[in-house]
This record gives sequence, structure tokens and C-alpha cells, in this order.
Amino acid sequence: MKHPTSSIISALALSTLGNSVCNAFTSVASNQRPSTATWMSEPSNTPATLVSQAAFVYGIDVLKADMGLEIIPEDQKPMYAIGKLEAELPLELVSGIRFSDCESVTLISQVRQDVVDATGLSSLDTIVAIRAGNDGEGNYAYYSDVRESSIQNTAQAFTEAINFAMANSLPSIELEINRLVPMMPSQEDL
Repeated sequence: MKHPTSSIISALALSTLGNSVCNAFTSVASNQRPSTATWMSEPSNTPATLVSQAAFVYGIDVLKADMGLEIIPEDQKPMYAIGKLEAELPLELVSGIRFSDCESVTLISQVRQDVVDATGLSSLDTIVAIRAGNDGEGNYAYYSDVRESSIQNTAQAFTEAINFAMANSLPSIELEINRLVPMMPSQEDL
């Protein structure tokens, strides 16, 4: 099993605003229209694509409210860091992810266990970039930055990457994920 890599990018205290409704979308591979793509010239060691922490926490609170779950009160929220995960998603598993539009971000609201096992993806992650067709040097034939995008834009990029991979006999697409990680006090601080 391939183990995904993740790294902590930054940590800040966060705040959120109100509640609203999430709209869900279940991903499917469809043959709507062919993708047009060009080779990217940026090297693979460019800084990570990051979602705004405030937008991330707000999106999670929106999803929790929609699901009837308790939202952590503002004065009890921990400090957070954003973790980065790069996951290779085999085409046979693309239908195992459900997205939710949570106003400020599109979150992964549900993930089948076989997808978790293969990729390390988790509920409440957000996709910030979708890629396909790696040339081995960090350049991609298909790339879309979907950081803080609507569910429609995320779903369109997801579908285009799948269609590109299918048209070019590629076994998978790549997802760059951000994950909100609560910061724990060190033993010295306790």
C-alpha cells in the first residue's frame, strides 16, 4: 500500500461566522466533454497550494451544522495547522468520494473505506489542486487549482481530470489536499 505524505504548513488561531446549508455532490466518472490541457512549466517544488484557514474552519462549521452536529464555540476552538497531502487516486475509486459545498470551501464529506486505505483521504479534507499526466519531472498535462472553489468548479475539474486520464490510458489522477489539524499543547505546557 502506498502511504501518502503530509506536512504541517502553518498554525494560527481561527475564527468562524454563522451557519448555513451545504449541498452535496457524489463524484462520478462521465464522458461529458473532452478535457483541453497544456503542459505546465512550473517546477514541482513550488509552494503548496493553501486554503484560507478562516474559510476552512467556517466550511467545516457549515457542514457540521447541516449534519446536526455540535459546533465548537469560538472561545473553545483550538489553534489549527493546515496539513498538505498529495494522493494518487486510482480511476476505479473515483466514485468513492462525496463532496459538499460549504460556502467558503468544497469539503470531502464522505469517503469510502477502500479510498481511505488507498489514498489516506479523510472526511473534512478539501481538494486544492487536481492533476493528471505527470511527465516524471513534476509537470502535468492537466492541472486545475480548485482552492476555495465552488462545488461546481471542483466537480468540473475532477471530471475533466478523470476524462483526461481515461482518454490517455492513465491509471489514476492526483489530488492535492489540505487537512485542518488541531494543535495540541506540548507536555511542557500542561
